[in-house]
Amino acid sequence: MGDSRVGKSTVSRLLLELYKKHDLNIRAFYHGQRPGDLSNQLSVYDKLGFNIRHLGLNRGDSDLLLNELEMFSEIDLAFTDMPGQNLLDFFRFEKEIYFLDNLSSLGYRATFLHPISNRRDCVKYLQSLYHIFSSHADYLVVKNQHFGDGFKYYDGTQIQEDINKLDGVELILPKLEDYVYQDLEDTNLPYGIAITPESDMQVLYRSLVFNWMDNFHDTVMNHNVAPVYLGLKRDRTELSQQEASF
Repeated sequence: MGDSRVGKSTVSRLLLELYKKHDLNIRAFYHGQRPGDLSNQLSVYDKLGFNIRHLGLNRGDSDLLLNELEMFSEIDLAFTDMPGQNLLDFFRFEKEIYFLDNLSSLGYRATFLHPISNRRDCVKYLQSLYHIFSSHADYLVVKNQHFGDGFKYYDGTQIQEDINKLDGVELILPKLEDYVYQDLEDTNLPYGIAITPESDMQVLYRSLVFNWMDNFHDTVMNHNVAPVYLGLKRDRTELSQQEASF
């Protein structure tokens, strides 16, 4: 979740590729106000077998998801792409439904995956999440270098210190040149298909996208905590005792 135009859907698609690669059984959602808000960005992943559905912030939608998680023990994780403008609705939803507590009762734990750029608003959203949920969730901050490699509203700040105290994770999403990224978007294909001869991308661009994806996936998988927070490893006992206790 987080600010608009910060890379949420980009990171979402990179993770869907990773979940597919590891053959995980997931439930994927978007939180846009209308079906066209985010489904245009994620619905192409139906080509890879994901059924991207809308998840509203009300008791009925909550009950449907929680019942599904309770009934089907083979579900590895539930994943949703939430725009920042839904944040206040999410706080209201959590206060009314105790959503995170209900997830915990079923053996699930929430991770807030939060891309940031060089804009202040990105960090404000993260501060709001931390102040509401504190240690009741895990935090994974993705520094999106598409916007540069300086993050002055986060690096060296109190919120970075607070997140670090909760064993929050920071990952780098390397920059992909604008013209390559635009060509990738124009394919309207899952990233994993866009780098094959099935797409119209030129060979050099496909190679650059492949390396960009591979770099980010390696960064995730080689981290000692990120795979647990992202549901790629299910057993939190793999963390140290200190990390597993909060």
